[in-house]
Amino acid sequence: MCCGEVPEKLAEYTSKCPLCGYELRVLDYKYSIAYYGDVIISTAECPSCGFKHRDVLVLGKSNPRKIVYRVEEPGDENALLVKSSTCKIEIPELGLTVEPGISSQGYITTIEGLILDFIYALNYLCEQEDAPRDKCSELSSLLGKAKNAEVKYTVIVYDSLGVCDIIGKKEPAYEELNV
Repeated sequence: MCCGEVPEKLAEYTSKCPLCGYELRVLDYKYSIAYYGDVIISTAECPSCGFKHRDVLVLGKSNPRKIVYRVEEPGDENALLVKSSTCKIEIPELGLTVEPGISSQGYITTIEGLILDFIYALNYLCEQEDAPRDKCSELSSLLGKAKNAEVKYTVIVYDSLGVCDIIGKKEPAYEELNV
């Protein structure tokens, strides 16, 4: 898909909302991403309770794999992350993990966008009355540096379906994942 092309609608169907049981509408679209290939983006929304779900699936699936991407200099954080709802993501140097679960969603973002997600979650947690202020301040500062690639860190994606990827100016390392 390029320059305002319309994505191809593959399917439209109904399913049961996992929150309220009401009928929700699901739409599946095929998108072509330049230099990458085709993906299916699935969206669901419940008109009753407002539940929303998004998922991204890569067409041309590979084997289960671990994707390792190092952020070492400014610009590395601009790499594109194609994340499925079933993958696990770790950033060991920052002590951060995203676990798949029933409400996990697939999406396409950048490494910087992933760090921003952690910043938003941290800000919410640190607004709580019993939040450890020193730890919040320390982690907030570290995440700000990570967002701007001012510290080196590793993004590890555990992709049991072989549908995730990281696309940037440098190639990530791929390892077979035994599931």
